[in-house]
Amino acid sequence: MPPIQPSLRGSLLTGASALALTVTGSGAQAQALTRPNSNTGLPLWTVWIEGGWFNTAGGNYNIPTTPALPPTAPFLSFPLASGLEGAVGFDYRWAQNPSWHFVFDLRYGRSKKTSVNSSSSSFSTVTSFHSTFPFFTSTITKTSNSSTTTGTLRESHLVADFMIGRDLGVGLASLHQVQFGIRIADLYAKAQATQNNQSSISVTTINGNFYDSSPVTTGPTTTTTTSSLSASWNSRFFGVGPRLAITGVIPIVGSWTFDYSGGIAGLFGNDTFNVAITSSTGSFSSFNRDISRFVFNADGWVALSYKFTPNLKLSGGIRVDFYDRALPTYNILSGAIENINRIYWGPFGRLTGTF
Repeated sequence: MPPIQPSLRGSLLTGASALALTVTGSGAQAQALTRPNSNTGLPLWTVWIEGGWFNTAGGNYNIPTTPALPPTAPFLSFPLASGLEGAVGFDYRWAQNPSWHFVFDLRYGRSKKTSVNSSSSSFSTVTSFHSTFPFFTSTITKTSNSSTTTGTLRESHLVADFMIGRDLGVGLASLHQVQFGIRIADLYAKAQATQNNQSSISVTTINGNFYDSSPVTTGPTTTTTTSSLSASWNSRFFGVGPRLAITGVIPIVGSWTFDYSGGIAGLFGNDTFNVAITSSTGSFSSFNRDISRFVFNADGWVALSYKFTPNLKLSGGIRVDFYDRALPTYNILSGAIENINRIYWGPFGRLTGTF
C-alpha cells in the first residue's frame, strides 16, 4: 500500500485554510458593515509575539549502535533535549458581535543538536605450531577489531490553531473566553549515525630447528582493513483534529493580572518511521512504516502579566504541551518499534498589544 501521508496532509491543510479564509472573510464583512469600536469602544484586534525555552520529556530516542535491520543491541540512547520556541498570533473580535472572536496561533520549536558516541573493541591471539623433525615453524596471529559509532539527533514541533472564541460571563468586557476549532500539529525527529570499523591482522612467523637455539623470526606483518556505515532514522507525526480550550485574565492588583489558558485536542493523522542505511561497500537497505493513528493532546499555560499601558502588556509564565505516544522509536530492551510521548514544557515571555 503506497504512503498516504502527503495526500492526507494536503487535504487537511486545504480544509484548515478554507476554514480560516471563511472565518476571516466573515469577520472582514462584519467590520465593513460596522465601524470598528463604534458600538462598544473595545479593541477589535489583540496581537502577540512570544519567545521561550522548552525542555523535552516523554522518553529517550533510541537507535541501534550497529546500523542494520533488524536492530541489534546495544542501542544509542539520546538524552532528552531542550531548545528555543517562538510563537505569533492574534485574536480578532467581531465588530458586529463583540462577544465572538476568531483566534489564530502559530508556534515552532526546535531542539539543540545532540551527539552521543559508542565504541567497542576486541582482541584475539592464535598460535599454531608445525614441525618436520628437526625443523619447526610457529605462527602467531593477532587480530584486533574496533568500532566507533557517532550519532546526532534533531527534533522540531510546529503547531497551528484556528479557533472560534466566545466570551463568558456577563457583559462585553468579559475577561474569560471559551474556544473551539482545529489544531494542526507536526512533530518530527531525525537521528543520524555513522559507524567506522577497523580490523587489523598481525602475523609473526618463527622458523628454526631443534638443534639451533637461534630461530629466525619474520614479521610481524600487519594488514588493516576499514569499512563504514551511515544511517538515518526519521520519525514523524502529522495530525489535524478538533480542539476545545478556555482562556482568561484574572485581575490581581493595579496593573498586574494572572493569565491562563488550557485546552485538549484529538489529532488524526499519519505516523511515519523511515530508516535508510548505506555501506562503504556499496550496499543499501531501507525500512518504511506509514500508519494512520489518533493522538491525544493537552496543553496549558499560566503567566503573570503587567500592563504598561491600557493597550500593551508583558507576560512571563510556564507552558506545557503534551502528545500521547506521538513519535516512533526503538524499545531499548526488546528492539521492537514503540511510540513515545512528547512533552514540551518551559518558561516563556509574551508581548501583547491591542488596538
